[in-house]
Amino acid sequence: MHVCIRVWHDVGMAESYASQFARKGGQARARKLTPEQRSESARKAVEARWAKQKKLVEEITKGTTALLKQAKANAKTARTRRARQEKARQP
Repeated sequence: MHVCIRVWHDVGMAESYASQFARKGGQARARKLTPEQRSESARKAVEARWAKQKKLVEEITKGTTALLKQAKANAKTARTRRARQEKARQP
């Protein structure tokens, strides 16, 4: 018995084959499912995508809020430093 192992030198080619086989498997699975099962599967996929988007928006919002707080603190420090410097210049 011989075992043939191919080494893909071109990663794009390997990904192309993988996506082709995945597509065939997905089509075969879809043919076996009832319309209700396909609908439920699609609904779950949409919910998962939206959950990922919602999480991303929350992380961006949280990060933006933290950056704004840091910027305000830096501005306050700069104002205080300038006030001290101006006070030191006055005779």
